[in-house]
Amino acid sequence: MGLSLLTSGNDAEILQIAATDGNDEFSIYVKPCYIISPQASAVNKLTFQRGMLFYDGKPITDAVAIDVALKNFIEWLKSRMPCILVAHNCKSFDAKFLVQAAEKNGFMDDLAQTVSGFTDSLPAFRELLPERKSHSQENLGLGLLCTSYEAHNALADVQTLYQLVNKFLNVKLLQKHSFKVSWVASYQKLLKEKKLLVNTLQPLVTEKYMSASMAIKCASSGLGLHHLQVVYQRGKEEGVKQVLMERFDNKPRVSSNKRVLAQICQYFKDNAN
Repeated sequence: MGLSLLTSGNDAEILQIAATDGNDEFSIYVKPCYIISPQASAVNKLTFQRGMLFYDGKPITDAVAIDVALKNFIEWLKSRMPCILVAHNCKSFDAKFLVQAAEKNGFMDDLAQTVSGFTDSLPAFRELLPERKSHSQENLGLGLLCTSYEAHNALADVQTLYQLVNKFLNVKLLQKHSFKVSWVASYQKLLKEKKLLVNTLQPLVTEKYMSASMAIKCASSGLGLHHLQVVYQRGKEEGVKQVLMERFDNKPRVSSNKRVLAQICQYFKDNAN
């Protein structure tokens, strides 16, 4: 089952959902709650003015709220169960935004019960055709199908994707790049937690005790400012160094660089009460 979404580029609101199983097609436009960024509009030709969604300057009179769009989409999918949704760059884009919208609007259980999983055709085509310089869907359509289409229109996107997947990707390759709906939800939760931890470490970044990349690495290991403060209170500099140098898969949890460790410890020494 091919899937394609368009988003606002602002708070990443879904603007269009489209899907096809090769026989039937689903397409619905969604009214956003906020303005569509100029950058997104330049790509997808969608604008939102005075409560009305426009495509290339023409009003879309049948656009609906996101909860209505999700309900209609899931109902359409239910008659085609079990289904796996295939999208190009699915893991980083389509699956992420669909799950986010489902969680926010109370459709997560319905989505998980209806959709067996997702498949990302982008890494599948990269593996199939490693010699190609570009694996964008538009480029693949032109090079493999000898056809151009209205890129960044979700329905046109998914129609071309369906042809590409069915003509060139086998089941084994698709399965290799598949993942569950629950994985997407868990990964999104992990990213939110990581972002919160990175934010707690901003004092160290701002005051040059830690680089921005080191803050991300630290947060990725599950450590935020509060954790390091507790460790410092209990074990001082040596305790902080031990936590940051802990070995996982024969690699340091955060860093074993003496200068980096000394800088981080210096923050707690300078800010000790």
